Amino acid sequence: MPLACDRDADGTLDRRAFLRLAGYGSLTLLGGPLLPRRAAAAVDPAAVTRMEIEVSYRTEVRSLPSDAERLHLWMPLPPATPSQEVHDLTVQASLPHEVRSEPLFGNRMVYVASGRTPSRFTVEARYRIVRHRATVESAALSPAATKRYLRLPGRMRVTPEIDAFARKAIGGANEPTQVARRVYDALIDYLTYDKQIAGCGTGDTAWIMKSRRGKCSDYHALYTAILRSRGIPVRWEQGFPLPYPTAGVRAHGKLAGDCTGAHCWVSFHDPARGWVPVDCSEADKHPELHDFFFGHLTPNRFQISEGRSITLSPAQGGEPLPDFAFAYVEADSIPLIYPANYENLVRFRVTRMETA
Repeated sequence: MPLACDRDADGTLDRRAFLRLAGYGSLTLLGGPLLPRRAAAAVDPAAVTRMEIEVSYRTEVRSLPSDAERLHLWMPLPPATPSQEVHDLTVQASLPHEVRSEPLFGNRMVYVASGRTPSRFTVEARYRIVRHRATVESAALSPAATKRYLRLPGRMRVTPEIDAFARKAIGGANEPTQVARRVYDALIDYLTYDKQIAGCGTGDTAWIMKSRRGKCSDYHALYTAILRSRGIPVRWEQGFPLPYPTAGVRAHGKLAGDCTGAHCWVSFHDPARGWVPVDCSEADKHPELHDFFFGHLTPNRFQISEGRSITLSPAQGGEPLPDFAFAYVEADSIPLIYPANYENLVRFRVTRMETA
């Protein structure tokens, strides 16, 4: 999957160079030079209200261990939410498959089970996403849902150092939105976005607190742990980022590419308001959108799953997945090696964009 980072003959940045500057996975802009982050001609992201996105999500199994007898594949399917419509979903596979849902978060997935042959096969899902600018979602929580969104799974824990940081940040605040905003501001001041540092992306809150660096999953793991420890339910949302569009994209509709890097964001629940969306890491990378990303999300993204520490359906042989953005494959209950045994190819094309 990695590509060489260099400049093209005309001096424009190639795809991987753009990714390093933008802090995203593999994304390509068609129809013009690649631009890091937002350029002067960029559309104001806060003004974009709606994007229509065609997606091809393809998983190719290329080889199996010589002694493998059974293979299992799980591919995530996007959910329909108040901020996201899913249309024209089709699945093509060279082996029998079914659509299943896991019980904890309701994540949908394509499931394939196969014997030893064939050792090479492909599963592809195609769909059209209509993504709206996310804002507060009015909703009540049942006791069971509240319990689910207060869990601290895996390495998401509150150490004495994290608790001291939280107490200082929160001060005398006690209303959920006020608490959430103070933690949001304090974390953005405390952390530095760095997706290259060794150890990032695991959701280990003790490590994040010590290193003071990381990427989106680190920001939101620490944010989630602090809010949940204060009795505020938090919903983890996993998906894929798209580039910030330029004015030329709006005029010509040329925004397409492929994604190899996922993105996450969260929503916290305030009984007086409902679910409030938050994107801490994007707010840190784009200070001009600091206020916007507390209570809103830009539509240049789409969601693929919810939650952390996920047990699939049927349950995988390995440990619960920290998140479920990419298809996961096992042979005889042992995870296959990526990309030696299989590869995920997620491609998008924005076909329509609307602004306020």
